[in-house]
Amino acid sequence: MKASLEYLTPKARRTRTALIEAAKALIGREGVASVNVMTLCAEANVGRTSFYNYFDDVDVLTATVAIEAAADIKARFDHQHAQRPRGRERLRRCLAMILSLADSDPDMVMLLTSLAQTQPEIGELIEAEIVTELRAEPPDNGSDTELLAHYLTVATLALVRRLASGALPLDGIDQYLTYLMRACD
Repeated sequence: MKASLEYLTPKARRTRTALIEAAKALIGREGVASVNVMTLCAEANVGRTSFYNYFDDVDVLTATVAIEAAADIKARFDHQHAQRPRGRERLRRCLAMILSLADSDPDMVMLLTSLAQTQPEIGELIEAEIVTELRAEPPDNGSDTELLAHYLTVATLALVRRLASGALPLDGIDQYLTYLMRACD
């Protein structure tokens, strides 16, 4: 980033925020690959040269969006699990929270799942939460914890994207959660 946040004027902060929000919307709708300076600036309603006052390139902006999205999902995990012991019930609640985002915050789901395609830290964050819960209470069936965590991450991200996009009915969330948890039995 070219301009330090602490030195930005209120107008400059609004412009930078508009670019970030435009990137979130475009990435969620069309995926990371479709984002370029011209489409971002058009979506944000700012001049193209303004972009370069805040970001060196689209990759830097995408990384900024990924960091913010990862922090948001981590805060949601931490808030939900603050007083709960680690293990399978906490894993169930974690997966339920992610799946329920399809209904409560579909734009966030579309953003997260699009970012997960190109920004490994998004999928890694979710997988790390799952691994931690599985290590606290290993699967009854002797499954490899790491492989099971990877499977649950991929399956959960695919399910939540299809739910958020309307390709799957939202009233099936509880059943999908049951299927995911059966992998741990």
